[in-house]
Amino acid sequence: MRFRLQPTPAQEAALLEHFAHARYVCNLACERHLHWRPGRKCAPGYAEHRR
Repeated sequence: MRFRLQPTPAQEAALLEHFAHARYVCNLACERHLHWRPGRKCAPGYAEHRR
């Protein structure tokens, strides 16, 4: 099933803010994963990374 959102301008602004926050958190997690080095605690696995 596919659905098309037709948000009001206020809802659209709220969605854009939410997506910006989600993108920031995901990018931060990816950055932390890339800076992992041998000798440190284990790098986070997929589930932990997505959590």
